Amino acid sequence: MSQGAVAVTSRRNEFLLGFGLLAIIAIAGLFYVKWSPYWARSFAVAASHTLGASIIQGAAEVPPSPSWESALGYALDYTNRIWMAMVLGLLLAATIETLVPHDWIARVLGKTSLRNSTLGAALALPGMM
Repeated sequence: MSQGAVAVTSRRNEFLLGFGLLAIIAIAGLFYVKWSPYWARSFAVAASHTLGASIIQGAAEVPPSPSWESALGYALDYTNRIWMAMVLGLLLAATIETLVPHDWIARVLGKTSLRNSTLGAALALPGMM
């Protein structure tokens, strides 16, 4: 086998390993962080016909008046609710940056065409992003 063929085989193996690891992290992470909780919640919402208390006003009758205290309270509450999804997003971004070839990303998603936009939307849909 020539040295060029070995390099192509090695690059293909790295490519497949990178996409395989990305797929495992994405599927397992999205299941744990997004799909499973929303699946369970959808049944509770269907049974009660309500989404529950608002993150802004909670159980209060009226929303709080605008203030630094209410803004900080909202930011902390929101961060507590989404931190796992944020960590998963950072992990997926680091995995893509590290293991997926840049030339492949540019070739597949780098144009401003309807096909590329549709593909980008389809890739974002499973993560509800």
